[in-house]
Amino acid sequence: MAVLALPAWLISSEARACTSFVQETPDGAVFGANLDLLVPADGLVVVNRRGIAKENFRKDIHGKTTRWVSKYGSITFNVAGRGFVWGGMNESGLVLSMLEDMASEFPEPDGRAPFDLGSWAQYVMDTCATVNDVIGVDAVIRPEADNDRPNHFLVADAKGGRAALEYIDGKLVVYSGRDLPHMAMTNMPYGRAQWAFERGGPRWWWSNPGRSAERFSTAAARASAYSPDREGNPIDYAFHTLSMVSDQYTQWSVGYHIAKRKIWFRTTRHPEPKWLSLDAFDFSCDAPSLMLDVLTDSTGNVEKAFAPYRRDVNLRVFGTMVARLGIQVSKTDAVSLMEAYEGFECAEETPSQPAVESGESK
Repeated sequence: MAVLALPAWLISSEARACTSFVQETPDGAVFGANLDLLVPADGLVVVNRRGIAKENFRKDIHGKTTRWVSKYGSITFNVAGRGFVWGGMNESGLVLSMLEDMASEFPEPDGRAPFDLGSWAQYVMDTCATVNDVIGVDAVIRPEADNDRPNHFLVADAKGGRAALEYIDGKLVVYSGRDLPHMAMTNMPYGRAQWAFERGGPRWWWSNPGRSAERFSTAAARASAYSPDREGNPIDYAFHTLSMVSDQYTQWSVGYHIAKRKIWFRTTRHPEPKWLSLDAFDFSCDAPSLMLDVLTDSTGNVEKAFAPYRRDVNLRVFGTMVARLGIQVSKTDAVSLMEAYEGFECAEETPSQPAVESGESK
């Protein structure tokens, strides 16, 4: 099905100025992320359940697909509907954000299973509790970018793990611990952004999309400077940082308070932050599949605004995004894609550890 090649670059297409950072507070980390796109972004906030048997659509070099069972429930922000994950937090407290980095080079085909970016992010949300788990994913699957739009990733967990992950010359490079002195990420390689921050700015001949070096410096400096006595509410402070690194292409801003298991978000259409708590949701496999229009006009606590999954809503969000990007997708292919995601059901048995197996492609 031709449409199944779309997800990888739908996630990163036309993104030029995303910013993410981790701000430490006495009550735990706050993770901030901006989604910036050159086109307006509709999208869905999706409740993903644990214990669901899933299958990747892309074949490995042996012509097989990969299957797994989700170990953790999560709430994700999806740019083109179900399956097109940009970022999110799972019930273990793991947070992930993806940012375009044209200097990255994803691995060439090998024995690992190829995953489009949206499915890669969902797999991480489904199977990983810690940053070390995310790093370990590289031994099993590899991200694949269509249209030559690779990404790099900022991740944080509830146990204090923090890491920036990117692919240099096809190899995973991890910045963590002492190698991650500044917990921020923009749209240039982490090492180069760090160098610019510590040495007074970028060099004029560097590629610096959307003033990546400057945004990195602002986010990193503010994240490290946060003081509860001086700055007060950490979420307000984080959203102020997100405002400082935003531009005319910023579509969504999201703040995750990892220890409190809460998420705040706002959009250009509705700039007042709204919030939800992961503790309010039933992530069991037989619970209803829920979603929320990210452009909802609901205010304050939006937990009750979530509604059962509807294909027509998902199709609308998907169709709107592909049309804005000038991608031709037939209605038949779009419906087939919806049906594929809708076909994921409760597994016969939920494993104590994420199960990964290969099977013949359907």
